Amino acid sequence: MLQPTVRAANGYRTYSDDAVKLLLFLKRAQSLGVTLKEIKPLLTLAVLGKRPCRNVKQIARNHLEEVDAKIRELRALRNELRALLRRKVNRPHADEVCPIIERR
Repeated sequence: MLQPTVRAANGYRTYSDDAVKLLLFLKRAQSLGVTLKEIKPLLTLAVLGKRPCRNVKQIARNHLEEVDAKIRELRALRNELRALLRRKVNRPHADEVCPIIERR
């Protein structure tokens, strides 16, 4: 179990090795897109002496699917913007703000 932090005479906090490991784990998980809400059950399993590797892999699979979907969306947007920029700009009709965006 984690030991509480202790304040040194100079006012600085000192952290146990376990607390540092936990913080590094949290930061790494967050850098991979894992939310604190997703991390909490993993830590619960770890406290119970179980290895949450299967759960971590499932979270990673879910995040990979989300990343792949986002990449597809961004590629479609990129193609649409390229097509928009290749269009020749004509004079707008009276009711148009910008023919590049309003005309297909």
